[in-house]
Order: sequence, then structure tokens, then C-alpha cells
Amino acid sequence: MQYEIKIIGYDNSTDNILYRIRIIDLFTLDQRDIRVRYSFLLDLHNAMQEYNINYQFPQFPKKEYLKTLFRENKIIKQREQKIGEYFQQLFKSPPPNSKLLLDFLREGVDTIRQQELLKEVNSKTDLLKYFKYEKVLKKAQFGKTSLYSVNGKKIILHKFYVIQHQSDILFQSYVKAHLNILDFNLFTQVNSIFYIRPKANFVDNMLGQVKQPKISKKQNIFANLQPQYIRGEAVKIYSIEEYAGQNLDELIRERKNKNIPFNLDELLNIIQKILQAIIQLHKRNIFPNRILPTSIIINNDSVKLASIQEPNAKYKEKYLLEGYPQKTGQDFDIVYYPPEKISQQFQQQQLNGRLIDSWHFGVCILKAALLCTTKELDGIHSCYQVDKFANQVQMLYGDVIAEIIMLSLKQQAHQRADIRELYFLANQTAIIKFQSTVLNQQEKSQITYLTINNITEEQLKQIQQLIQKSPFLQVKINLYQQQIDQQELDKLLQLLGNFAVVKYITIILNKTQNLHFGQFCIGLQKLSQLKRLSLDLKGIHLEKEEINQALKIFNQMDYIERFILDCSSMEFINTLKSELQLDSKIVLYFESQLI
Repeated sequence: MQYEIKIIGYDNSTDNILYRIRIIDLFTLDQRDIRVRYSFLLDLHNAMQEYNINYQFPQFPKKEYLKTLFRENKIIKQREQKIGEYFQQLFKSPPPNSKLLLDFLREGVDTIRQQELLKEVNSKTDLLKYFKYEKVLKKAQFGKTSLYSVNGKKIILHKFYVIQHQSDILFQSYVKAHLNILDFNLFTQVNSIFYIRPKANFVDNMLGQVKQPKISKKQNIFANLQPQYIRGEAVKIYSIEEYAGQNLDELIRERKNKNIPFNLDELLNIIQKILQAIIQLHKRNIFPNRILPTSIIINNDSVKLASIQEPNAKYKEKYLLEGYPQKTGQDFDIVYYPPEKISQQFQQQQLNGRLIDSWHFGVCILKAALLCTTKELDGIHSCYQVDKFANQVQMLYGDVIAEIIMLSLKQQAHQRADIRELYFLANQTAIIKFQSTVLNQQEKSQITYLTINNITEEQLKQIQQLIQKSPFLQVKINLYQQQIDQQELDKLLQLLGNFAVVKYITIILNKTQNLHFGQFCIGLQKLSQLKRLSLDLKGIHLEKEEINQALKIFNQMDYIERFILDCSSMEFINTLKSELQLDSKIVLYFESQLI
């Protein structure tokens, strides 16, 4: 049998004890988590016995009545263990007629999950009598997210205002999205989605009429919207999600107060997990309206997405044009929205699918990289501001993460990278890192970081002595605003090329004088094992002959895996972009602006 069942705990927060079961499809590796009553599993066992009279089933745990509160948890825990053992034995030797079991694993699971999600609730008080209020996580014009606790666990309650005549469509869309989410390693689990409905009266019960959701008392909730967009009374949709850890906004706030930025490993982990989650949604034709920092839940190394496909996002899109609210004073309703205008044509085509979530993803990563508050990201829709932010990220975390941000925050929607492209780029970074830390451990243990701020005969002798002790070097040469002695610079590069293994070198020649650029490029060729080269040539005037000579030399350096150039010559940049064979490995800046 291609399935596996794991009992992963139980919930005792309601009138019924619900056992949490994870069903794994060993063929596709899809997972479904459901909560099932003991009585349901007992009925399944009895029904399978009727269809397999001559088959000896494993012993199903007997019903034991909970006599005292003291013994209650112990009995539940014992039953949980016995149920797990029952399914383990059953899957080792399944009954001849397995139809009921397979129906449960394939379709019954979705039925149970849908019953879980669709709750009949008559009042908010009935629902929250088991929950303890903690705090508000997010407050907006069209809804609120609050934190509650129950039995030591935290849950989040989302409240959304939607228009009555569209509420059923949005409600079913929200339910369908969460029914299709199978991997709770990447997403928070939604335990319930419901309306507050009025209690059924005698006539409703007799006629079997469906009760309509209650209309919100806030009749003017949509009064500030443009009348051509939306009219009507509002109802509320609620959802309850599991919550373990902190959302990205909370974590950024905490780290900013403690002055602890994310390191490269942490930021790369967040990027990879979010992109992986978005890809999983896209595979199931679920395109989240917005990916906000409050929707990203982080717990140690675990990163999960929450609030997938919030119904109220549809109205926020109509309310915001070019990222700016049409009405001022919406302190709790700030949404970073891509700069393209939302026209009626775009709404009909639902352009807010693949393109827009890459924009919101980019904003989230930018906030994490710079530990920005909302206010500090003012002007995010300006190309100049995005370039400025990306340069800061590049200095802190390197060019790859800066490139991911730039590709997701392009001004025009069609210029932005697809989520899969960003995911590939982020994971390529992880592969390179793995190779350097795991496959080349011996080399890493011997590597020495060498910083050179001036070049003299005495300095060259010291470097030669250092190379004799540790030939593996990562070099940074900083000659900012210095008078260059070309012969001394040639000697340095010759020394490094002959006696050292230099795989990473950064050379800052910003505003230097007397540099012979062609001769300098010839010296670079002597670093035959160079893998990564970073050059800062801002403020250096380059002649046409020097550009052509440099191009020939760089084309011969096919062993370079990454070439980063920052200079003041657009002619040099355009020549490299059009003719350099290292095009897939080069990152170009003009006066520190990423090209």
C-alpha cells in the first residue's frame, strides 16, 4: 500500500477529543493533516471488518470512559499510541478488500478536512470561549488579525469584511485554497473558516433553508471607496490558523531594537522557504494576492506562509493606485502595491497572479535585509530608491541577494522575474556555498584573509613571508584615491600569481591616479586560479584602446565564475554586456547603480 499514517498528537480544546493524523502518499510524497474523532476511526474499523469477515484485523483500542480529570490526559495519550500501532500493523498486512480504507485515505480525508474548515458558528462568544486573547497582530481597514492562546498553543484569528453579494464566492475560494494546501511544513494550517450565522428558527429547520451570514454592524465600512468600484452591505468571514513563532514584522522589530541583523544563512533560508511555498501554491493554481511580512511566520529555522488568499485583498487592490492610498490617515492599512495602475481591464484579466506576488516577496526580503520599518521604505515605487536599497543589500549580503531583490522589484510588471527564476537563483547560491564549505573543507581551513591598503617594497616582503605559511588567500586591495606605482602593482600581482592560490580578490581603484589599466589587466591574468573578481573603477577615465584590450583579456579568463564591476564608463559597461563571453557570470554597476 502506497500510503502511511502517523498519529502526531491530539487536540482537547473543544467538547470532543480530536486525534491529529498525518496521511502521507508515498508515491507523490503529498501530505494531508486532519483531526478525527475516536468514534469515526472505530466506525471505519467496524465497517472494514464487515467487508473482510475472514481477515484477522489488529486489535483496535477499546473505549475507556474518562473517569477523572487527573487520568484524562493519560488515557488519551495511551489511546493515541494504540491507534498509531493499529494503523502500523494494518498497513503492513492490509485486508483483501481495502476499498473503504483507500476511500478514507484518498477522498474521505478531504471530506473530513472540509468539515473541519466549515464551521457552523452562531456567535463569536461561542467560538472564543476556549481561547485566551493575547494581542492584535495586524489591523487594517478591511479586517484584523488577532493572537490567541489555547492549552499553551498560539492561534491567529483573521477577520475579513467582504460584500454580501460576493461573500459566498470569496468564501468558497478561500476554503478551496486551504483544502489544496497539503504540506504544512511550508504553510500554517487553517483549522476553521466560517461565517457568523444567525440561529435557525423553527421555519428554517422545517424548510431546510440555508441561513445567510450576519451583516456587519459597520454599515459604512466601504463608504470611502470609489462608488463605481463597490457598493453593498458587508459581512464578516473568520479563519483560525495555527501560529508557532513570530511573524517577520515582529522579528524585524525585535532584532532592530537589539541591533542584530540577519546573517547570510538566515536570510537565504527565509528566501528559499518563501519561494518554495509560493511555487507549491502556483502548482495548485493558487496565486496569493499579497505576501506581506505579517504573513511570514518564522520559528527558529522553520519558515511558513500564513493568510493565503485573503478575501479582503480584492478590495485593497481597488482602493490603492500606484501604491498610495486615495485617502490619507490610513495608518493601519499600508500595503506596498506594485506601481502599475489597477484598471478595470486588469481586474477582469486578474493580472494580480504570478507577477504581483514577486513584487510583495521582494519587499518582504528587502525589509528583512535592511531591518526596515514601514516608514523607512517610503518611495519603494521609485527606481532610484529601489537601486539605492539594492546597493545597501549588496554591501551587506553580496550581489546574489541584491539581484533577487532587483529582479522582483522591477518597475514594469513584464520585467520582473518569475518566482521559479528567483528560486533557481537562490538555490544556486546554496549549492555554491555547500561546495565551498563541505567539499572544500581542507582548503577553507587553510584560507587566510589578506587586506592591502598600500604597496611598498616592505609590504611585498611581508606578503611573501605570509604566503610561505599560508598559500591559500582571499585578498582585498584598497588603493582608494592613491597615486599608483604601476611597477609595484605589477610586482604584487606577479607575487600572488606565482606563489599563492588566490580564488577571491576585491580591488578598489576608486579615484586612483596614474593607473595603466591595460597593464593592470595583464597582471590579473597571472591569477590563474581566480574564481571571483570584484573591481571598483569609479572615477577612472578609460580610453577606447584600454577598453578593447581589457575585453580581450577578460574573454580569455574563462575560469572566472563571478565578475563584479563598478565603474564610471557606460561605454565599458555596454561593451562588456554585448561582447563579453562571461555574460551569465557578470554583475555590472554604473556609479554603484545596478545595471
